[in-house]
Amino acid sequence: MGVQPDSHPARRRPALEIPWPKGWFAVTVEVVADLSAPQNLSAEIVEQYRSQGFVHIPKVLTAPEIQRYLSDARVLLDREHKVSWDDGEGNVMDWVADPETKSAVMRTLALHPRITGIAELLAGQQLRMFKSELLLKRSTGASPTPFHFDDFAFPIAGRAVTLTAWVALVDVPVERGCLTFVPGSHIWPEATESEATAESNPAAAELWDPFDVFPELVWRPRVAVPIRAGDCTFHHSRLVHAAGTNATATPRISLTSVYMDAAAVYQPSAGNGYQDEVVGVEPGAPLDTDRYPRVGLDVSV
Repeated sequence: MGVQPDSHPARRRPALEIPWPKGWFAVTVEVVADLSAPQNLSAEIVEQYRSQGFVHIPKVLTAPEIQRYLSDARVLLDREHKVSWDDGEGNVMDWVADPETKSAVMRTLALHPRITGIAELLAGQQLRMFKSELLLKRSTGASPTPFHFDDFAFPIAGRAVTLTAWVALVDVPVERGCLTFVPGSHIWPEATESEATAESNPAAAELWDPFDVFPELVWRPRVAVPIRAGDCTFHHSRLVHAAGTNATATPRISLTSVYMDAAAVYQPSAGNGYQDEVVGVEPGAPLDTDRYPRVGLDVSV
C-alpha cells in the first residue's frame, strides 16, 4: 500500500463542528491542513470510516479544479447519452456511464491521486477503479433516491473493501439532494449476510429497499451529509444510503467512482439483472486489464 496514516498534530487543524439543519444528526469531522497529501488524514478519520461506513472529507479539490471538472461535466451531460432512472413519479437521476472513457478530463478526476490516495488509506490496501458515473439530479420533476446498498450490483469477488468516492461538483445542501447514510449498516451479521447476496437469494438483487433484508435497520439513526463543491464523501459498498430530491433551481452534478480490491476477480451472480457489465474478462479471472486501472498515490495517471 502506498500511503500510511500520519496523525502528526502539526498537520491538522482542530475538529470542525458542521452546522446541520434542525432535526438532522451532526457529525464532527476533523479538517486536515493539506488534503493534497492524503496520508495527513488522522487515524481517527480512518477508524470513523471503518466503523461507520462513510466519511466526509472537505476541500479535496481546489477552486480551479472544481471549475475545470464542472465545465467538462456539463459538456458531457449535454453531449453524451444519458441513462435515466425514473420511478413512475419522477426522475430519480440521469447519468453518463463510464465518463472516464469519453473525456480525458473526467479520467483525470476519476483517477485523481488525491481522491484515490484517500480511498486506499480508508480501505487499508491497494485498489483498482471498477467504474465511474457522472450523475445529474434534475432541478425539476425530481424524485428522491431510495435507500439501497451498492454491493449486489458489483460482480466482484475479493476483500470486502469496495467503496465509492462521491465528488460534488456543485454545492449540495440537503435541499439539493445530498446523501443520507445509515451509520454502521455496512457491517452485516454473518447469519444474514448471505440473504443479501444473489447467489443464495436471487430475489435479493431486486430489492432496492434494504429494510426488507435487514428489518432492524429501520431503527438505526440516519445521517444527512450536505457538502460543498470540491468535497468528497466515501462510503462502503455495503452501506445503506439514499439521497433526497432536488428542490432547488440548480441541477446537482457529481462524479462517483467505485474502487475495489486490486486483486479482485470477476464473479457474476446468476439471476442478478442489476450487476454491472464486465467486458473482456472471463468469470474467475482477475479484473486487472487497462479497463480497471490501479489507483493511488504511487500510480501515475
